[in-house]
Amino acid sequence: MSKKQKGVDLITRIGHIFRNKEGKRLDFDTRPYWKQIYNDMSRYVVLMTSRQIGKSTFQAIRILFEMLVTRNTSILFANAKKTQNNEFRQRSLLPQIYRNRKLLRAAFGKSSINNAKMMKLSNGSTLHLEHIGTSADSARGSSARTIIADEVQDIPRENLDVIMESAASFPKDSKYRFTGTCKDDRNLMYQLFLDTCQFEWIIPCASCQEDNPPIGMEHLDLEREYLFCSECKKPINSLEGRWVAQNPKCKRMGYRIPRLIDPNTVWRNSADGILDKYEIYSRNKFLNEVMALPSIHGEDLITLQELESFCEDRPIMDPDNVPRKEIEGQAIIAAIDWAYNTKIGGVSHTIISIAKVEHEHIKILYMKRFSGPYYDGRNDPDLVLNEIVGLVAAFGVDWVFADHRIGNKENQRLKQRIGKRFVEVEYSNGSHPVRWKSDSKRYSIPKTESLDRLFNQLRAGRFTFPNVDASTEYLTDILNVYTHYNDELTRRSYERKGGASDDFLDLLNFTLIAAIQYYGDNMPWLGKYSYQD
Repeated sequence: MSKKQKGVDLITRIGHIFRNKEGKRLDFDTRPYWKQIYNDMSRYVVLMTSRQIGKSTFQAIRILFEMLVTRNTSILFANAKKTQNNEFRQRSLLPQIYRNRKLLRAAFGKSSINNAKMMKLSNGSTLHLEHIGTSADSARGSSARTIIADEVQDIPRENLDVIMESAASFPKDSKYRFTGTCKDDRNLMYQLFLDTCQFEWIIPCASCQEDNPPIGMEHLDLEREYLFCSECKKPINSLEGRWVAQNPKCKRMGYRIPRLIDPNTVWRNSADGILDKYEIYSRNKFLNEVMALPSIHGEDLITLQELESFCEDRPIMDPDNVPRKEIEGQAIIAAIDWAYNTKIGGVSHTIISIAKVEHEHIKILYMKRFSGPYYDGRNDPDLVLNEIVGLVAAFGVDWVFADHRIGNKENQRLKQRIGKRFVEVEYSNGSHPVRWKSDSKRYSIPKTESLDRLFNQLRAGRFTFPNVDASTEYLTDILNVYTHYNDELTRRSYERKGGASDDFLDLLNFTLIAAIQYYGDNMPWLGKYSYQD
């Protein structure tokens, strides 16, 4: 290797020498997020990445470059498993050398070594490959100026501490690089990232002129096969992004690289596109491997703390004193989930919610579970029905969406009382748009897809609720569901925890669907979610 060319940055020099896995030139024009990372020569760097984002190519190139430009340098590359090291060596490291004759001549000579545990180049630089998933003994006593730990999420913390001691002989010029995919919010990969400046790829929106927040679940929608602005929902261009530190005072460099920031991202492609994975992966797996995000303990889809942050300083609205200004000129939607006295695993009660569709939110005005001695101790079949009819009138409800399943008889009685404002809905399996079934006169809602959308909107703060004291008992219904992937059916679904109630979650879903159908293409923040005849 020649001496460093003056005025030429690192990625330009690397681009002249190395190639990607397909043997083509490295593409920094359509993958601009890699430029700063390849150029980063900081002493301490953490990369928290999604799968299939180019991490192994980066590792191989930076290792070889550092070995070739600095004589007698020493690098320790550690993985959790021997198979991981072998795969990295065979698929990423050696191809860089063997596909380039000039590089091959510079790397290997009479004094060089090249085996599964060690690579020594002609200039005296060495690379040790160790696997330390169960024991770090093999790395004890080693000495290396640069420590690289890959797939950190699979390495116990105490083993990582052992290999970091390998750089003790280089107190002033040692370097550390940690890379991997996080698993949950306690795992080592995520903890290492938190102890950095936390660079996120921030993308501006050309339409609303706002910088988007770090790429997250609010940038995903099964109806949108592109990356979109979390505010105005218009497409955004990841090529225009830039790295912005979320913890700028920290001197340690850390980068999060989710799959969605890659302009070459495939959104739909059999079962391999981003949205295909969103449909079939468990939530934890999708967060970890696609979004480069930690998952939440217990497979919770959203936390109570998040939900309570959307509660406003207002009480549940009094049906006997509904301010006209609150309900005039806006779509008012009621949702009902009927129930009798028994339900598998526990007692269930009829529940109703009433909401107003505002420009940026769905505002829950009222909710009630018809439970307690007053309802349980009376056999009047019209008791709840009469009260619901009264609520519909008091709030000036435009549409009432109700579950078809066990409430069919009550639905028919309610329809007779309120007329065309009443609409039945039913959940269905499979993937299809919300559609109107002309034969049965009801909407068919794909359960998994619609709940995916609902959780996206919940996390984005698109629902607001009365104060915490009034809302918490209803919000806990939302916490009682989890996603389950059925290996035999190769299908992801939402399941209810034991005998816990999930009724309020269904009401929010019915309300969201009703709002979309009511406004159609004019829905300001959801876009089109059409039904089919």
